[in-house]
Amino acid sequence: MKTILCFGDSNTHGYDPTDGGRYPYVDRWPGALQLLLGRDEYYVVEEGLNSRTTVQSDPVYDDDKSGLAILPILIKSHMPVDLCIIMLGTNDMKHRFSMEACDIGRAATLLAKAARSVSADKSPTGTPCEVLLVSPPPVTDDLLTGRCADEFGERAIAISRALPPYLEAAAQNSRAQFLDAAQFVQPSSQDGLHLTPEGHHRLAEILAERVHAILDT
Repeated sequence: MKTILCFGDSNTHGYDPTDGGRYPYVDRWPGALQLLLGRDEYYVVEEGLNSRTTVQSDPVYDDDKSGLAILPILIKSHMPVDLCIIMLGTNDMKHRFSMEACDIGRAATLLAKAARSVSADKSPTGTPCEVLLVSPPPVTDDLLTGRCADEFGERAIAISRALPPYLEAAAQNSRAQFLDAAQFVQPSSQDGLHLTPEGHHRLAEILAERVHAILDT
C-alpha cells in the first residue's frame, strides 16, 4: 500500500465558505482522492489546517500555523510516505506577512526539500518520498466582498496570479513535481478563496491522474 500525505491549508481541510464549517469527507479533495484511488493500494492522509502558511508563525493565533514547523513531524509520523502533496501559499498573501510571490516560492522550496530530506533520513534505503507542489487556485475579485477581505485585500489577488511560475521554479529547484490548480479549478464566489465541493472533486480527479503517473511508473 502506498501512502500519500496531503498537506495544506483550509482548501485541504475542506473549509465551507457558505457557513464557516467543513465539507463532508467525500467532498474534500483528499477524501475524494482516496475514493478514486481505492483503499486496496493507496492510503491517503489528510493534513489540512485552516490558516496554515508555508513558513510563517501567525501572531494572531495561539497554535503554530507554520507549515515548515510541522511538516517534518508529520512525515515522520506517517512514514513510510511515498508521495507528499503540498498545496500552500494563499495565507502567506495576508497583509501582516508582507510576502511577495517570489518569497512564497522560496518558502515552498524549503517545504519540498524538507519533505524529501526527512523522508530519506527515515527510509531504510535512504530513498526520499516524491513531492508534488500544487499552486493553489488564484484568489478572485469576490474576495473583496467576502468575510476575509480585511485580512487579504486587493494585493492578494495580484500575488495569487503571479505565484504559479515561482512555485514551478520551486518544484524544479527541489526535484519535485508541479501542478497548477488554476488550470482546473477556481474558488467559490462566496469569498473568492475557498473551493466549492465541485472544485474539490475536480481537483481530486486531476490529482488521481498525477498520482498514477508519479507512483505507478
